[in-house]
Amino acid sequence: MKTAAIATNERATPSLVYRALLRSIKSGHMVPGAKLPNQYELAEQLNTSRSAVRSALAMMERQGLVRRQVGSGTYLTDDADDVFERMDQTAAADEHEDVPSFAEIVEGRLLFEPAMMHLVVSRVEDAEIAEMRSILVDILEAPVWKEFKERIYALHRQIFASTKNKFMIQVMNNILDDRRAVQFDGRDTDKPAPDAVRRQTHKDLALIVDAIAERNGKRAEELVSDHLMRTLATINIWQ
Repeated sequence: MKTAAIATNERATPSLVYRALLRSIKSGHMVPGAKLPNQYELAEQLNTSRSAVRSALAMMERQGLVRRQVGSGTYLTDDADDVFERMDQTAAADEHEDVPSFAEIVEGRLLFEPAMMHLVVSRVEDAEIAEMRSILVDILEAPVWKEFKERIYALHRQIFASTKNKFMIQVMNNILDDRRAVQFDGRDTDKPAPDAVRRQTHKDLALIVDAIAERNGKRAEELVSDHLMRTLATINIWQ
């Protein structure tokens, strides 16, 4: 099994490894149930480090895309190709004239937001957690794509607000303003988001809220990192 190497001018992050592996699944080079090459071989094929491969595989395992068998190796799950039905695949402009691109925003958020979750769990109030759970219901019931995106960002705004840090709140407000300015890079924004996408997004975000409710900073940090890395990996994934 061969996978496409990551371009040498790109940062070999786990997100890019994840992106390359998703493309290999979609192209049929990796089929559900198949055994993956070992980490050393994958790193060689992808022109990247074993640590980046290890992190990407751990993220895929948490998402249910791969399973590990002690003494045997790592395998794609039998329903791995179904992931594309649940994926919120954003076709975003590479750059905008007046605001950052979606990829730039997500890349920037990855630099600080996972670590921010320790501040969130130390300061969040029960009423704020209740509000997060209410917004989760709104996400699942969003009637059209644009409202679906608005409600996702409403949840993120509540999470940022729970830091009780005015600078962090300002950062999220600026992010939302920039995304609204380009209509979230959306097309057919008046049409419903696919049900499978809404359910998967709800599931991913609900896990983050559960970790916050449990005041589990390490778990929340891991989940937010996974969420943002998956988002970054799937921007314009087929272009």
